[in-house]
Order: sequence, then C-alpha cells, then structure tokens
Amino acid sequence: MKKSLLKKITLILLFVATALIIGLSILVHYHPVLRFDVDFSRDLQSEGDIPFVKNIVLAVLTFISFIGKTTVAIWIVLFFSFLFWVLKYYWETLFCLITPISALVNSSIKLLINRPRPDQNLVYILDHEISPSYPSGHVVFFTVFFGYLIAAMFFATKIPKIIRLIIGLLSFALIILVSVSRIYLGAHWLTDVIAGYLLGIILLSILLYFYLRNYLNKR
Repeated sequence: MKKSLLKKITLILLFVATALIIGLSILVHYHPVLRFDVDFSRDLQSEGDIPFVKNIVLAVLTFISFIGKTTVAIWIVLFFSFLFWVLKYYWETLFCLITPISALVNSSIKLLINRPRPDQNLVYILDHEISPSYPSGHVVFFTVFFGYLIAAMFFATKIPKIIRLIIGLLSFALIILVSVSRIYLGAHWLTDVIAGYLLGIILLSILLYFYLRNYLNKR
C-alpha cells in the first residue's frame, strides 16, 4: 500500500509540474520580458532603505548564490557523498552523486528556450551571467540536492539527531532563499525561478521515488 501510494503521489507531482513548466516555457519563449517579472524584480530590489540592513541582506543573498556556483556546488556534493560513504551509507552516497545530473537537464532546457538574462536597463544587475536565463540553474540544483539531503537525513541515523535536524532546516532555508537571491541580484526573473522549482520538483520526485523504494521494499 505504501509503495502504491508513493507511486501515485510521484505521478501526480510529475504530471502537474510538467504541464506547468511546458506552459511557462512556451510563454517565456515568445515573451522573454514580462511586465510582472520586471515589476517584481524592481519591488524586491527596492526593499530595505536602511544601508546597514541592505548590506547585510546583500551579503547573505550573495553568499547563497555563491553556494550554487558550479565549482562550489561540486565540492558540496562530494563532501556529503564522502560523508555518507565513510558512514557506510552506500545507497545515500550513490544518489548524492546522481543529483548533479539535474544541471545537465537544466542546461538542455536553457539552450532550447534561450531566454536572455535580465537587462540592466530594466533592473539592477549585481550578478552578471552570460548563459541563458530560463530556468534558474541555482534553483534547480538547490531543490534537487538539498531536497534529497532533507530526505536522506531521515535515514542516516548514524549522524547525531541534532546535526541531522540542523542540516534539514538549513537545506530547507536554502531552497527557499535561493530564489530570492537570484532575483535580488538581477540574475533571473521571477518566472525563471518558478520554472527552476517546477523542474527541480520533477527531477527530485523521480530521484526520491527510486531512493525511497529501497526502504519501502525492506518493510
């Protein structure tokens, strides 16, 4: 019953997210610059009039985006893969190493849609990128990798409970804040990060379906 329910939930998530991302992809392909995207970015970037607070916000959001840079992301994946391997969680190690495949899928869609990055004439650009904008690679990676990490913390019981809780909470916070970071820094539009979450949910659902089957089969 549990395995059947897991399959049904996965299929529903895949269907809904796929339909949404297809519709959104068609929209941004034919309308690269959307009025509500521009308005949202401007509103977000105008928040925080106190210089000290604004500097802190900028530093935090810049750091979050830094975590998603390719080189840094690879090291993070390798670190947790090594941690799982040392603790003899070989199943977790395998799926941790699989998570970067999401970047390849995302890059393919980027090239297909080929949406330009936000224009500096429309919003402030604090993080200059040259690759296509849609979907947000940071959001896809954070959703898949840190989403997987949250799930893995339920089963990696050799890790102290408090550490697993901290890792889970930090992972959840990063998944939420990365979208704010990418828009605030002018690297992406709102629709880019929405598509990033949709694609991330699709890939994470597939990943967790196969990951969790190992534990459901043991029960």
